[in-house]
Amino acid sequence: MTSGPAPAFTLQRAEADDFEDLLALRLRAMRDSLARLGRYDEQRARERLAAGFAPGHTQHVVVDGERVGFVVLKKLSHALRLDHFYIDPKAQRRGIGSQVMRRVCAEADRLLLPVELCALKGSDANRFYLRHGFVLTGEGDWDYDYLRLPTTPSLRAVRHLWQAIQARDWAAARALLHDDLQVTWWTSGERFDGADAFIEVHRRYPEGWTIRLVELTHLQDGRVLALLRVDHAPQTFFATSLCRVDDERIAGIDEYWATVEAPPAWRSGSKLPGRTVFDPRDDVRAALP
Repeated sequence: MTSGPAPAFTLQRAEADDFEDLLALRLRAMRDSLARLGRYDEQRARERLAAGFAPGHTQHVVVDGERVGFVVLKKLSHALRLDHFYIDPKAQRRGIGSQVMRRVCAEADRLLLPVELCALKGSDANRFYLRHGFVLTGEGDWDYDYLRLPTTPSLRAVRHLWQAIQARDWAAARALLHDDLQVTWWTSGERFDGADAFIEVHRRYPEGWTIRLVELTHLQDGRVLALLRVDHAPQTFFATSLCRVDDERIAGIDEYWATVEAPPAWRSGSKLPGRTVFDPRDDVRAALP
């Protein structure tokens, strides 16, 4: 856990003769994860880092004049490739890694490029990348592949809407909507005509709810899909929200709601092959918008 605000950092370009220091830091950062898999091998680690080492793409993470990590980010024709990203264990849990990742994501958004990477199976880094909006796209024998799509103005508008609703900032939420907004809640068979009607139904919603954004993505047809979790004790709901965005304001929303509930009796007592039971509220992706 972090305590207090994360310290400020700067990025400093690496030089060719920094290789040994970078290798030592990588070994410190990866030792526990690799050891758990029986894969800790200093020679293999050296070869892997050396194979892609490019000082022009490598930057030290510097805090208070001390090098506490490094990042290797390459611009490809189709994406930014995050080849390496490590924070020294003694500097972890201070929010430094999250700050650096937000800067990487901001650069990707500026270029409108996705960010791709792979993470070692069993590493805490997997939860870190999921929290920062990456999605699992594949896996190998020892690694998972992840991708984060760039945040477009339409995605920002939808995220800001749910941020404003969660904050009960009705004026900010209203400013993100077209006056003639059309909203359909398909599960309950309700329609709301106009932005003011949509704001009013949320304003009147019985208090005690918390919105968490699980996933936000741009669909090929131009709409934005938001997967939301709403905790409203004693119940939890999921909502799939499909938004049409025009000129960075939301013009239409179709929502489908579902209530979290236990499996039916016919599945609860049976031994179906491959079936496991989990708590849907235990999802590392779900965070305040």
